[in-house]
Amino acid sequence: MAGNLLLNSPHMLQKISLSPVMLRLMQEAIKAEPDFAVMGETIRLDPALATTVLNLVNSAFYGLPQKVTDLNRAALVLGSREILKVAVSMTLHKDLESGFPDCHYDFYPDWRLIVWSSIAAELLAARLCPKQADHAYLCCLLKDVSLLFLRCAAKEYLCEPEQRDRMTVLGRGQLAREAEAWGMHHGALSQTLLARWGIPAEMCECVRFHHAVDALADQPPLTQAVILATQWSEMELGHASGPFGVVQFEGLLRTVLGLSEREVDALRAECLGKFRSMLASLGIAEGEENRTYYRHSVKAMQGYCFLSMDLLTAEGGLSSVARVLGKHIKLNWDVKNWDVALKSPHGPGYRLFHLTQQGNLERTEGLLELGSIPWRIRSQSLEIMSSGKSLGRLRLGESNLSQEDQDNLTLYLRFFGQGFEHYSARQAVLEEKALAFDKIPIGVARLDAKGRVVESNRKLDEYLGLDAPAKGRALCELLPVRLPGDSGGEFAAFMADGARKRFGKIDYFLDKDEHGAPRDGALYLSAHREEDGGVLALLEDLRELSEVEVQTLRRKGFLERLMGSMHELVLTVAPGGAIEYCSQPELGLAGRDFLEVFTPAGCCAQLWGPQLLGTEGQPHVEAMLCGPGGAKLSFELSFAPLGGKAGGAGAGGAANLRECLVVGRDLTQIRRLEAKLKVRAMIDGLTGLYNHYQFHTTLEREVARCRRTGRSLGLVFFDLDKFKAVNDGQGHLAGDDVLKTVGAMLLGQVRQGMDFPCRYGGDEFAVILTEVDEERLGAIARRVVQDVRGQCGGLVTVSLGFSMLRAEDTPQSLLKRVDNLAYSAKASGGDALVGG
Repeated sequence: MAGNLLLNSPHMLQKISLSPVMLRLMQEAIKAEPDFAVMGETIRLDPALATTVLNLVNSAFYGLPQKVTDLNRAALVLGSREILKVAVSMTLHKDLESGFPDCHYDFYPDWRLIVWSSIAAELLAARLCPKQADHAYLCCLLKDVSLLFLRCAAKEYLCEPEQRDRMTVLGRGQLAREAEAWGMHHGALSQTLLARWGIPAEMCECVRFHHAVDALADQPPLTQAVILATQWSEMELGHASGPFGVVQFEGLLRTVLGLSEREVDALRAECLGKFRSMLASLGIAEGEENRTYYRHSVKAMQGYCFLSMDLLTAEGGLSSVARVLGKHIKLNWDVKNWDVALKSPHGPGYRLFHLTQQGNLERTEGLLELGSIPWRIRSQSLEIMSSGKSLGRLRLGESNLSQEDQDNLTLYLRFFGQGFEHYSARQAVLEEKALAFDKIPIGVARLDAKGRVVESNRKLDEYLGLDAPAKGRALCELLPVRLPGDSGGEFAAFMADGARKRFGKIDYFLDKDEHGAPRDGALYLSAHREEDGGVLALLEDLRELSEVEVQTLRRKGFLERLMGSMHELVLTVAPGGAIEYCSQPELGLAGRDFLEVFTPAGCCAQLWGPQLLGTEGQPHVEAMLCGPGGAKLSFELSFAPLGGKAGGAGAGGAANLRECLVVGRDLTQIRRLEAKLKVRAMIDGLTGLYNHYQFHTTLEREVARCRRTGRSLGLVFFDLDKFKAVNDGQGHLAGDDVLKTVGAMLLGQVRQGMDFPCRYGGDEFAVILTEVDEERLGAIARRVVQDVRGQCGGLVTVSLGFSMLRAEDTPQSLLKRVDNLAYSAKASGGDALVGG
């Protein structure tokens, strides 16, 4: 095991160890107060390092007004910790570049990722945990040290090292493969090395979990900064899950940091500026222009992301995809003549489409190989790719695009490529289902309420001997082609009688084999009426029954495997209510009573009982199941009694039960998501109070309730005095703390279920109070003024207005009056309240 080899082999540990200069600098970096004398002495041991540090200090990265010529002056201007951070970065770069001359590996792509993530981690930590910002920088600098050193010193232990040009980008399934091969993943391996080098445990933990995006909310702020920075670098430098992921990640940043879109753009611009300056000082180029996303604005990427979503609803094959592409490039770049070759979802070939000057879309017949496409337009091809795979080529006709337009078109094609990849996967599944439908060894037809064929498979056409597809024709008129004449009439009578749910009939006739010799034929026609009035018709060749019987045991095993692979839960329930079969054995349901293991949701309690298992036509029911470990699982259950007579009385003798098929659709994730979305739609994420929208909804509802019941209602409205000075003087984090304090104070004062504290917007708050008189309303208003003054230490105060609901009031007039009263309090100098 590579992990054990590293931990137990002194020779290997020495081979991949950091240089003495790097180790001394790291020891200073983790101190609360670095010793500049030790740091300066260490840096001066390496004149090239000292020169490089000064070059970076004088670069645009820091923007100093005057040139700095010695380390002492640099430390005085920027601080010892900043100089130390620069020195550590430079030394690690030098250790990787010069420490392994026989490595023959291009570290520059990895180093770009390391630089971006380190700078990003520091900026993120400055907002999440300001006192640990320097530690976040160091953690991201060293998080992948195990991979990089192994690549140089023990490449044979890496998982597929030759197939990856960037060791620090997380590959699909990489952590699992590392754990299997080494006994630990590379984050844990880096953590172990850093611990041996004297790095504090808290920082080592960050390194261990730097890829744990799914567990982000459960991590401490420092680890969150490192996780986000790691993900950010892979997104912006074009190595992660495609362009959709970049747009989604920007949304994640806004959520975690509580920033606006403009503030995230400013943070991104700051990170980009420092990233470019650091690369320039290290002598590293920015890399492939067509791969990185940071060259484009978030707004542009969001726009192209929304455009590419048109493909998710495209129908009509590759022609519809080509039309979507043509519409987009015409609207955005005024290109009206083009060729596009699109990869078929079902094979290696390409379809070629051409848009003429007259706006007609023409398709070249047949699937083509990429190297033999008969292009009509001779311009250079633009690549359409996703996940590293070619999905097509685009050639533009007469166009005069600027360099900026060409860059934007290239960016759009990256989004289009990922959308096309999703479309191809969806289309392939649909067509494979259609193919499977045609291969079913039974004739199947879905009919509308009038008996016309909506869709059918080829077996039905074969059994009935049809020359043309059955779609659109009445099945009762098609049956006499092969079956006796009375069969069509009997089926027509079934269709006319809406009360009949099922139809079944066996017909014998004289048939011919493949050589034209006469033989007996037998077909079983059955039909089942659906809730919407449509009918499912089945036609089965009874001559094949003997073969079916021979294969029964084999098919039983296949069906059990098929049930086990389904996402839905499939149960069979015996007449007494005991569960006989469960497609998910890990739930431990076999042998238990169905009505006891499931608990109905509140809205379905009246429907719950033995009748669900005993009679047909039961509605879908939502119920809860206690799964392994006590987890609550939510299912939507549908019931279908199986053949046979009813059994004995069910629980309490309420109904006769039959053997029943129960299919459960797992709603657990949907219900959890619904709960989260409901909270987010109502609650202000910063203060925990009701948000602006919920304030207006609640005020309208409570005013209407007061009108009906005659009960009283009061409204308090206030904003914070001197809040702008806090934001401007101490920063937005300090302002956020003030808002959180006020929110917590309001939540502590109100009566749950009767009063509704809200954040109206910015630094404005409101409280809706029900069943309150004027005296109590005034007392609450005075307490708000006093508590804000006391809990915020005079940093902010409030200007507050309050009033009772009057007979002539509407919600709008009440809010306007109280707002004006608050404005009067503000005009009087603030830290005051005015009632009316």
